[in-house]
Amino acid sequence: MRLTDRRQVRRLQEGLKLLWESDERRIRRKFRQAFGREPDLASPKTFNEKILWLNLNDRRPVKTVCADKYAVRDWVSERIGDHYLIPLVGVYEDARDIDLDSLPDGFVVKATHGSGWNLIVHDKRQLDWQAATHRLNGWLASSYFPYLREWQYRDIPPRLVVEELMLDDRGRIPSDFKLLCLTGAETQTIIVEVDLDRHTNHCRNLYDLDWNRLPFDLNYPASDEHVPRPDRLDEMVEVAKGLSFGFPFVRVDLYSTANGLRFGELTLTPDGGGGRFEPPEWDRRLGDLIELPVVG
Repeated sequence: MRLTDRRQVRRLQEGLKLLWESDERRIRRKFRQAFGREPDLASPKTFNEKILWLNLNDRRPVKTVCADKYAVRDWVSERIGDHYLIPLVGVYEDARDIDLDSLPDGFVVKATHGSGWNLIVHDKRQLDWQAATHRLNGWLASSYFPYLREWQYRDIPPRLVVEELMLDDRGRIPSDFKLLCLTGAETQTIIVEVDLDRHTNHCRNLYDLDWNRLPFDLNYPASDEHVPRPDRLDEMVEVAKGLSFGFPFVRVDLYSTANGLRFGELTLTPDGGGGRFEPPEWDRRLGDLIELPVVG
């Protein structure tokens, strides 16, 4: 079946899902499955409830731009400068249009319209390009929106972005830091998330800006490993403030490379509003730091 035919079939399947179940109904059902209770979307108080409320009620077009892995590049450039962007190799609507011979030895392919749809290539000579092309075109024929109804993904044009592979001075993927930006009526709180041993024994540490470990877990247990305060933390915070302005919540993902900070992505609905806090009261504590906008 041709790529265009697969896209049409999947769009029909996804359209039937959307007709059967509204966004709010779907969101409520997934929340009940995860937490065994109804979310309070009339008067949200927890972090997860406020993420879901924003997903349903704050549907500004800029959020689609920020979730689009290609369109966000211009937006970031305007806000903080293009020197924070990972060098772009190309953008494509069909993986078969990518000329593998013209690509650098190492590169990353991202689907513009989803989350986690990334192909990391360290050495293209070791790559099964036929299998990779099939996988990439499978992403292009799919929509990320129907499952958790994260609205910002709904209208993003499916494309593939190819960027240079960023490596540290040891030849490894550089450390990434995720800055959770929670904006209240008068103050903004930034929490730094650091993931460790992601492919073996995934752990996650959370820090305040004084680099004190925070006493809760989010989806993964904390590690006993000491994570040094990043040298560029102050710059990370300034970048995060510049990119988070105007959003009640956004997570700003940054890479610390040998050549400076590089922008990764923006996340507006982490875990689709289903993050697991331990102890659970931290769900409410973080929720208290977010001031929801008035809509209507």
